[in-house]
Amino acid sequence: MSYRIAEVAELVGVPATTLRYYEDIGLVGQPARGSNGYRSYEDADLARLRFITATKNLGIPLADVAELVKAYDVEDCSTVAHHVVEMVAVRLAETQSRIGELVALAAQLQTVSGRLAAAATSGPCGDGCPCATAASEPLADRRTFVPLTRAPVVAAPDVPVIACSLDAGAVPDRISDWQALVARAVSREPITGGVALQFVASPELVAEVARLAAAEQECCTFFTFTLTMTTEQVRLEIQAPANAADVVAAMFGTAA
Repeated sequence: MSYRIAEVAELVGVPATTLRYYEDIGLVGQPARGSNGYRSYEDADLARLRFITATKNLGIPLADVAELVKAYDVEDCSTVAHHVVEMVAVRLAETQSRIGELVALAAQLQTVSGRLAAAATSGPCGDGCPCATAASEPLADRRTFVPLTRAPVVAAPDVPVIACSLDAGAVPDRISDWQALVARAVSREPITGGVALQFVASPELVAEVARLAAAEQECCTFFTFTLTMTTEQVRLEIQAPANAADVVAAMFGTAA
């Protein structure tokens, strides 16, 4: 079956200009043209473009997508999938690193908010006032500009605050510890408000799970951890309010 560029754009979910750009940079070959001069795409072209769109949607750079397309054209599906998994692993590591940076930034902003809230109610700003000393150095994420307000964030009654009180310098190590532990899970399943991780029991693992859960709950009180132990298995349930679902998924993964 043949398709015109507008039809392909709608089926793939990208603008026609994007398809033309892919042609210009050599990501895809020039499609055949009909007698009327219009581009004519076949089912194989459509499938390839869907693959390109899917990998690009994962945030994989176009240069790497181009390498995947080469594999797509000559390798079997399992091999291509393996290549994609490797690139997704890189993206995941980058994303988790940024999560650590943003959590550290959030902790610093909470400190800044508290200092600003202590500002005098009268008199001009000047040397030593909270406005001038709240952040004497650039915050953790130097790429992010956050407008400061004069008042601290006030949470509604009985609504957990999605915030972390962990010292910014300790955040990367905490994230790393959780990543190492989560990688040992033998299974996971969705539960109400979070995810449950299953591990093969060992005294060392039980101690590590308990240590991390206790430490995390102390600085991030919006988490709820439930630890269940049997002779052979350890089950850790992590739950949080709905507006912290992204935090749970980022730190502990999601159930397939």
